[in-house]
Amino acid sequence: MKITPSVVLQNKAIHYKLTLKKTNNIESMEVLSRADYYHKDILEFEIKNNVIMFTYSMPHVGEFVLKLNYTYKESRIIALYCLDEKMIALKPLKGDLHMHSTYSDGRTTPFSMVLASLDAGMDFVSVTDHDTYKGSLNAIQKVKKNGIDILTLAGEEVSVGGKKDMSIAQGNGHILSINANRSIQDQRKDIDKYEKELEEISQSLKNEEIDKSIDTHHYAKNIWVINKIKEANGVSILAHPNWIYRDGKYHLHQAFYKEMLRSSHLDGVEAFGEEKVKEYNNMTHLTALQTINKHKYIAPFGNSDAHDSDHEIGDRFTIVFAKENSASGAITAIKEGLTCAVHKRENHEHQFIGKDDLAQYVYFLLKEYYPRHYTFKTRLAKLYVDQLINNESFERKINNVKKKLEEYTNDFYGIENL
Repeated sequence: MKITPSVVLQNKAIHYKLTLKKTNNIESMEVLSRADYYHKDILEFEIKNNVIMFTYSMPHVGEFVLKLNYTYKESRIIALYCLDEKMIALKPLKGDLHMHSTYSDGRTTPFSMVLASLDAGMDFVSVTDHDTYKGSLNAIQKVKKNGIDILTLAGEEVSVGGKKDMSIAQGNGHILSINANRSIQDQRKDIDKYEKELEEISQSLKNEEIDKSIDTHHYAKNIWVINKIKEANGVSILAHPNWIYRDGKYHLHQAFYKEMLRSSHLDGVEAFGEEKVKEYNNMTHLTALQTINKHKYIAPFGNSDAHDSDHEIGDRFTIVFAKENSASGAITAIKEGLTCAVHKRENHEHQFIGKDDLAQYVYFLLKEYYPRHYTFKTRLAKLYVDQLINNESFERKINNVKKKLEEYTNDFYGIENL
């Protein structure tokens, strides 16, 4: 059973086509809102060549159920979703913004990590090696050279406390720099300039209403990193804030964590991240949820933090709602808080963290849209790998898969009806 479109605009008369193998013995059709308990309408329809056609205007935002009642057997249902004018104009993009390669402590090349991400169904990705920008630039260069169809963003995981922070926790934690136009670590090489800027930040913090227990000179390192990412037109995402490190302490001083959520210009926080700290993700969620930032809503993220191409990629990811599939589109959406963090659990169920309306929509998409989306993406990845291994062009096959994915997406969203 297939229906087009599956996602529609609120209060607009939409012409639906429902395709079945057999359309005989259908007694009636009705539409019900999952959210509005009292909503139910009986539909008028016509049947031509096993295609049921009807017109309906969805009155509420959210998920609907189309119910087919038969004269001789149980009813069948199919899900639909209704969006307002703002959300219908946005594209869902699935991605992962935290992983490592051989440029730091990863075990696979940056390009392999990107191909593995495509194979896991991602639309966008960033290789974020520890304190180096070079791995992500290598990935971007290889993706462009080989014509790989995945949005690849520059990235870097900054050890806020300094270079030794990878092995000796200093309480400052890690911050992801995404799509910045220069390396954050490289800007610390001028020690005199760095120390001067830290002192200026420290002095300014003393005039602000922050937690009095915080050592402003030490905390200034966190604000310096966030400021530098902002100056470089990137977005800053706080990585695994509840990670317990080798000494048994949180890698990030929790007073720093709460203060960054409350008063810094952070763009996001990793609600689902490193596999070793997944039991602490609920604390990350609660802390972020209960802390209101004075500047903006801080977007939640799910990232793999993968260190190998065959481990964890696809287990955690983020759905971003952007106006277009581009770096500027994704970054703008992140800054506007249009993200939903997702964790795929061992039983293949999903956990969601995001604004309620976004999380409900993502739940629908993971049921109804992303299974086939994944099939197309993983097929593309295998074709690209075969092309590289065999050193011959599979352009025709690749374009055919890309065309089918585009057609599937257009049908799902009823592009011609908008």
